[in-house]
Amino acid sequence: MAIFKLEFFALLCALLGINAVQDDDCSANTFKNNDKYMSFSKEATFAEYAIVGNHKILRCCANGYRTIEWYKDGKPYPWALETSGLIINPASLNQTIYVQSVRQKDQGNYTCYLRNETTVYSHTIQLKIFDKIPDEPKITYITDKANIAVGDSLRLFCEAYVGQVDLPDAHSDAYWKKIAPNSSMIDIPLRIEKLKTTREEGQTIGAYLYINESKPEDLGQYVCVITKPGITIERYVYIHEKSEEVIFLDAYPIPVTKTLLIFALIGVSLTIVFILYLRFGLRVQVYLKDALNSSENDDDKEKDVLVIFAPQDTEIAQGVLLPTLQEKYNYKCDSKELISPINMWYADLSEEAKKYRRIVAVLSPTLLKDNWESSQLMLALKQLKSLGPKLICISLKELPKNENQTKDSQGETLSALIRCIGVILWERKNEEKFWYALRLKLPPIRRTDSETIRDPATVCDNSRDCMENMV
Repeated sequence: MAIFKLEFFALLCALLGINAVQDDDCSANTFKNNDKYMSFSKEATFAEYAIVGNHKILRCCANGYRTIEWYKDGKPYPWALETSGLIINPASLNQTIYVQSVRQKDQGNYTCYLRNETTVYSHTIQLKIFDKIPDEPKITYITDKANIAVGDSLRLFCEAYVGQVDLPDAHSDAYWKKIAPNSSMIDIPLRIEKLKTTREEGQTIGAYLYINESKPEDLGQYVCVITKPGITIERYVYIHEKSEEVIFLDAYPIPVTKTLLIFALIGVSLTIVFILYLRFGLRVQVYLKDALNSSENDDDKEKDVLVIFAPQDTEIAQGVLLPTLQEKYNYKCDSKELISPINMWYADLSEEAKKYRRIVAVLSPTLLKDNWESSQLMLALKQLKSLGPKLICISLKELPKNENQTKDSQGETLSALIRCIGVILWERKNEEKFWYALRLKLPPIRRTDSETIRDPATVCDNSRDCMENMV
């Protein structure tokens, strides 16, 4: 009954033409896409801002989709009032959600899922609510760097929330400039089309740059300038030339017999190397890393490793990982329990993480509130990845594998994110492999004349039993 009332209210609002949903710009400045294929129809903002009491709209402009589903902080629509007051606008075919008077409780991460018969795309928008207009403009979108071939077309877009300006003869503005070789700003050539945009009654402003049939002089660095009375911010975008591969044909090929013999020898050699690598490769890599790499003691870090984990995984983190790293491998370690929501991990850990050379995150279903699904894991891994390149993830459970994986707005899947980070799976049947894989990612071991490093296979029975009991 509650869901029916909420949907009925949304439909009634749409039919009455409430002002809050009239600011729907999904049909303006769209990409020149083929409507037969599912895709986002225009730039999708990664952040949105609003003042308490104002109306607010979030958009997920797309075409070619069968359904659009909305989630807030992992919870599907419709939402209880204590979770969010935003509702779907059915007149926009579910592409927009809105609220007439926004509250602090509406703040959070909103994710839209586009689905058709074969594919799922997703995009997350972070909504932040302020009590008053912030002093500096807040970027909602900026085009990423691009690689194009001369003659290709490209469009750049930047947008920012500036709020309302109540001063007479004062206004906010957004525009593009090009950076000259001497690092000065110069005007954009007249042949390049420029377009300014506003929404939310002028509180959010943006600027497009349309480069049609690009020329060599169009490559280089551009800057988007956002100004409001007394404050100016600049954001830079690089356009590089896409290189073309040149294939050279050998006019004097090797005879067939010699070619087959060479390939046979190479095949046998590679097979032998592959077998040796499977048996000893990881161990050799760890030995060479510890023996040849210089110490990282001069990097102004206080300690080597910070182990972060869920409170329910205390025994495995503080009873196995920390003692082994400290006593067996001479690392200086600390530990920290993760008790905050997933979307707050980066804010809670970013400053503390700067003190350590490596961050070891223990992933388990308890850390994700038993929600061991692709969307939740992707959100968690992206938060952890933001801590920097020194992240090491240890998973206590097999990660989910789906043929039809969810993609974010950049087309990235959970599998691609896992490969990028390099998640280490704890395998209870192969504890030696686990410790070597972990040591490979850690700083070189500190050795002294009176200390030797024991083989990971000799880890004490208590550690082994503890790991098997916890997994």
